[in-house]
Amino acid sequence: MAAYQAFLLSAVQAPGPGGVVLRLFGRSPELGPVELRFEQQSAVFFVPRRAQLDQRALRCRRKAVELKSFDGESVDALYFQSEGDLRRARAILREAGVQCLEDDVSLLDRFLMERFLCGAVSFEAEEGDDLGRRVFLNPRLKPGRVRTALSALSLDIETGVKSGALYSIAVDLRGPQQKQKVVFLQRSGAAPLSASARNEGFELQCFEDERSCLAAFLQWTAERDPDLLIGWNVVGFDLRFLEAKCRAHSLPFRLGRDGLTAEVRPRTSGGDRAAIPGRVCIDGPLALRAAFYNFEDLSLDSVAHELLGEGKLISSGGSDKIAEIERLYAEDPLQLARYNLRDAELVQEIFAKTGLAELTMRRSEISGLLMGDIGQSVRAFDFFMLPRLHRKGYVAISQQDVRFSQSAPGGRVLQPVPGLYQQVVALDFRSLYPSIIRTFHIDPYSLLMRDHDPLSTPAGDRRFSRSEHLLPDFIGELFELRAAARREGDEHLSMAIKILMNSFYGVMGSPGCRFYHADLPNAITLTGQWLLTECVAWLEERGYRTLYGDTDSLFVQLRPEDEAAADQRAQQLADELNEYWQRRLADEFQLTSYLKLQFERRFSKFFLPPMRGQEKGARKRYAGLRVDAGVETLHFTGMEVVRSDWTELAREFQRELYARVFRGEDPSDWIRAVVGEVRLGQRDTQLVYRKRLRKPLAEYTQSAPPHVQAARMLPQARGVVRYVVTREGPVPVELKPQSPDYDHYVDKQLAPIADGALWLFGKDFESLVSSVQLSLF
Repeated sequence: MAAYQAFLLSAVQAPGPGGVVLRLFGRSPELGPVELRFEQQSAVFFVPRRAQLDQRALRCRRKAVELKSFDGESVDALYFQSEGDLRRARAILREAGVQCLEDDVSLLDRFLMERFLCGAVSFEAEEGDDLGRRVFLNPRLKPGRVRTALSALSLDIETGVKSGALYSIAVDLRGPQQKQKVVFLQRSGAAPLSASARNEGFELQCFEDERSCLAAFLQWTAERDPDLLIGWNVVGFDLRFLEAKCRAHSLPFRLGRDGLTAEVRPRTSGGDRAAIPGRVCIDGPLALRAAFYNFEDLSLDSVAHELLGEGKLISSGGSDKIAEIERLYAEDPLQLARYNLRDAELVQEIFAKTGLAELTMRRSEISGLLMGDIGQSVRAFDFFMLPRLHRKGYVAISQQDVRFSQSAPGGRVLQPVPGLYQQVVALDFRSLYPSIIRTFHIDPYSLLMRDHDPLSTPAGDRRFSRSEHLLPDFIGELFELRAAARREGDEHLSMAIKILMNSFYGVMGSPGCRFYHADLPNAITLTGQWLLTECVAWLEERGYRTLYGDTDSLFVQLRPEDEAAADQRAQQLADELNEYWQRRLADEFQLTSYLKLQFERRFSKFFLPPMRGQEKGARKRYAGLRVDAGVETLHFTGMEVVRSDWTELAREFQRELYARVFRGEDPSDWIRAVVGEVRLGQRDTQLVYRKRLRKPLAEYTQSAPPHVQAARMLPQARGVVRYVVTREGPVPVELKPQSPDYDHYVDKQLAPIADGALWLFGKDFESLVSSVQLSLF
């Protein structure tokens, strides 16, 4: 008997004799790619013990189990030799009015969660297993902890827009002891260029037709056997296109391990996902958004320039780019191959810079979901809750049986007090909602057991059990694990834990979660509101004014006597509040407080703007001079300067405007000068809007926003549309728009920003610039 470790990548299941065959694919640091195969697996769900049913007709085996429903009723388990039989029986029983519990949990999910398998596994194999193919039959599995490097194949294709032809497939493979770059080019007469490509560090393989080009790419990929496929919009474009081409040429799309067929499937939440047996596909833009990266433009060229300082070989877009690719294919196929390969290289370099693959692995380890399923927060909650609930003697309902009653109230937002202030500090609750869950013992099991050793929340009077709970202890483990990750410099594990913890509140308040109950999110948000209100009262008693507060943050103006040691006093306030909550929760509720306020940042100048056309303050909008180690920098939250759908004209205008305001200058003359420059055409390079298409153009039927109008002028439009508003309407930059509508930019881009600050000086934009308007005629 030999023991090994492996990191799980993906899984497939198929019918087999006596049950389902489950195939888990992973990478072992000792063996490389491995398959763990389990035969005669059964799918299962539960029904009330009182239910009358015909096992033979339903093709199931019934077994009494020591479990009960949330209603306290004993249940039996029904076992099926296929998920097809399970679905059939479920439909029959539900039609007959029989309650089916957990009938939507897949065999794969149940197999992994009930064994607490999260990413890494340890397994033992019999001596007779096939070590040559690294396939292990029914090995004994238990949770493991393994770090192994994965090989990643970056994929990019070039196609003919009008012809719909496949021009080339570029791949950049990097991994343990692997590094290879190849371009598969479908172009007759290009073979002599292969020697030039080798001199440049890549291999060029040329083919006379699409079918042979596709077949060579699939064979090459099978032989190199990468763990990951990565790319930029690789699922919705590259893989979908290749799958369609394979289908057109009667060629199986064998992109999976062991010759298994890959498939691009639509997600229920929108978009596409790639099912590639034995491998994981990670799409760059989706992974960046999930990791909280914020880019004005998520195109490959823009992200590469921002992260790497370099970009694509063809930087133009729209019709210019299409024309250049067509020209290269016809006249300079070697340069087309270079361009194609450069895109694949950029993806590899972005992944290396950001650690997206490593983050995905850590999220798998924390959530239990396989790497290709990362981001399904409701499913991740099931992975944690269901097996622990079963060990407490309960089974849950199915998602379709959830009865939604009400949405939870939002976090407390204190009305901002508009004005310009000095020495303002931000105090933030660290991970407020997870800390509330942990402190007040809030989770579905605690709610179920609320009559056992009851505890009422301080706001809303929701009851939970002090001693019977599951999620609070898990959050405690996650906090400790995150602290250890930070000490060890493991940023990816720290981020993975943060993402998971922050998902709990939203999941429990979602009707898509089987554990939804209105008391869960209500208890959390109402307690958060109470905490913020009580913090404000505590501060006021000590002479501190709270200018603004939002959910987990307070903006507090220091007293004049604090300014000499502002940072030290801010830290003392946070420490004193933490001590206050420890004493108060222990005295009033007999609870240990896991709430932690921290001094986040200080502003030497802090501005809260009014709402447009009103006297009261605008929420979630502020600007200031942030002080870090004695250095002041401009900081904006919720303002136009940090919004990608405003022009560079507006963003630069706002930055300079507030820099002048914070220096104590009246910006009136400068504003007039900027308006004059705009109307004289001196700011034309700053007039471009950038707006993302959220759906195909054909689906914009009810209305046509400006970016959609501009996109419809292009032969091919997707992603971010860049356009200028002209006197004739919005025109994409690719068409080199003329006659900008300067009135539009002055009224819609400059005026709202200027009025936000001019009220400090008793002025308004319209009166200020009327003289500029007259001087131009």
